[in-house]
Amino acid sequence: MNTTRISSAVGLFLFGLAVLVLADVIAFDVTSAYLIGAVGVIALLAAVNGFTRRREERTVTETPDPERRATVPVPGHTLSSAINQFRRDSYEFTTGSQRISEGLSGAAMAVLTRFEGLSKREARTQLKDGTWTEDEYAAAFLSPDLEVEEKPLRDRLAGVLDLETSFRQYVRRTAAAIATIGYGGLGERRAPEEIPQYDPEDFENIEPRTTTKAVTEPTEYRNTQTGYWTGVGALALTAIGFGALAEAPGVVLAGVVGVGYAGFAHLLEAPEPEISLERVLSEEDPEPDEEVTVTVRVSNESGRLLPDVRILDGVPPGLSVTDGVARLGTSLRPGDSVQFSYTVTARRGTHEFDPAIVLTRDFAQSNERTFHVPAKTTLVARPTLRPLATSVPLQPAAAGFSGQLTTADAGEGMQFHSVREYRRNDPLNRIDWNRHARSGELATLEFHEERAARVLILIDARKSAYLAPEPDAPHAIDRSVEAAGRIATSLLDAGDTVGLAALGPVDRQDSRRINLKDTCWLGPSSGHHHRMQLSELLASHPQFSTEPPSAGTQWQAQLRMVRRRLGSETQVVFLTPLCDGGSVRTVRRLNARGHALTVITPDTTAERTTSQQLARVGRRIRRFDLQRAGIPVIDWPADDTIDEAIARAHARGRR
Repeated sequence: MNTTRISSAVGLFLFGLAVLVLADVIAFDVTSAYLIGAVGVIALLAAVNGFTRRREERTVTETPDPERRATVPVPGHTLSSAINQFRRDSYEFTTGSQRISEGLSGAAMAVLTRFEGLSKREARTQLKDGTWTEDEYAAAFLSPDLEVEEKPLRDRLAGVLDLETSFRQYVRRTAAAIATIGYGGLGERRAPEEIPQYDPEDFENIEPRTTTKAVTEPTEYRNTQTGYWTGVGALALTAIGFGALAEAPGVVLAGVVGVGYAGFAHLLEAPEPEISLERVLSEEDPEPDEEVTVTVRVSNESGRLLPDVRILDGVPPGLSVTDGVARLGTSLRPGDSVQFSYTVTARRGTHEFDPAIVLTRDFAQSNERTFHVPAKTTLVARPTLRPLATSVPLQPAAAGFSGQLTTADAGEGMQFHSVREYRRNDPLNRIDWNRHARSGELATLEFHEERAARVLILIDARKSAYLAPEPDAPHAIDRSVEAAGRIATSLLDAGDTVGLAALGPVDRQDSRRINLKDTCWLGPSSGHHHRMQLSELLASHPQFSTEPPSAGTQWQAQLRMVRRRLGSETQVVFLTPLCDGGSVRTVRRLNARGHALTVITPDTTAERTTSQQLARVGRRIRRFDLQRAGIPVIDWPADDTIDEAIARAHARGRR
């Protein structure tokens, strides 16, 4: 039996006892000092209990924050994830400090052997003698044989005041020293002061944006007591207790009035409304980054007054409110309606609005009920299908018909190749008439043969690829999908055939059951209908969702399916943030099958914290390893457009 039932039972007993005393059924001396003192003590004990309950039971329904868009992690959001990418065995049983030391040692070995051109033996020697860095504290952290001078008293006091342990300071300085090596290229270093300094408060506390669950019927979500009047009752009982002990009738009477008011408030219940909701969009099919006004109209269909109604609209997690608020507090008479508007900025993809949350309270605000009220609304923003400002960097590959890809073979085309002897039936427009005018001999001009490229655009849409340099910035999937649409348009305009595929989450995670219907696949082709199919897939396929999936991805099985469908002449443009070893293994497996491959990697890294600096180092190493293997990799910084990234690649001599 809970305390509420016990209190109610005691209260009913005392009320009945009082009635019997007033009716002279039971003889009781109400003027006894002992009785009055007992009433005062009981009232004070009840008051103490009431204050305790107010502190514990004062609850208000926590509502979601619909104006804020769902966030994604920043690479290196935890130190363990950043450290483990450099450890040989991340599952080895070691202490936390040992794992960090091993990870930093592995990171130092990796950057020295790749960006400084050292052998593993030379790198170990430099780590042991501390010559790999000019920071003596970083050198001593990775070499137990080295000692450093004791820090000045001022620095030690500063460390104590900052509540930063010596071990943490060593980790910070070592990671910064590692990040300075090979930043821009082989053998290039940055000065330590060029790396943002670590601040313990700079770790992002990424809280998921809460939304309502999709439902088809208006459903009661919660019925709670707010405890709003619990404190008033406790104050009233305090007045009764002290009034009884002090024999002050006026104080006791004031306390009785307060108890009566609090008791009346507990008798009320939050109304059960019959509410209809209508949501209207100013544009249901907008362009990305276009502003859309959402108008919500709420009507009270019940025959009773709703004294306190609070409405929160179910803004999709992938959208953010840029003007106004997606909530309203009001009262509604029977049959009345109210509306409010707000503005969202459209993002690429299909966005289903969640049910609106409607919260009602009684007059006394002692009880509240929360309901879900659905109104099916969908906003679809298709990615921009306009060509790039420059040509797509493809590699030479064999194909069967004319197009944009220039080969080394002589044939039909526009670029001059060579001159050969005239043969009967050669076209007249191929004869070198200038040579004939000079020498009287006939010769035929040859041009570089141009063939159509057969290209598959493959997007890394795994859960681990949902990353961004800022928690609320466009993540790698959004950027990759936008770039895929523009790359496909450029290739189709040039007469090439283009396909689309993805490695991403599926509804069925059993790798043995994944089939064509579960994944995004559009074989290379061309034509207007093919363009429409490609645009629809980029806008609405579940594997390109703007919201990160809840489960992982069976990407190995999907990659096997992609490899089985690819022809030997098909080359691949792979869009991936190179966030882990899985993206590297994907590239190597495609390259091992002989497919011409180009990697375009949106940079999602940051360097505000130690773990983020290490995550950026890991990505630079993966990019370097692929380039060293002869695979073209185009880096796409977050502050650049895809046009600028590809133009920079062309300027560096890549095709």
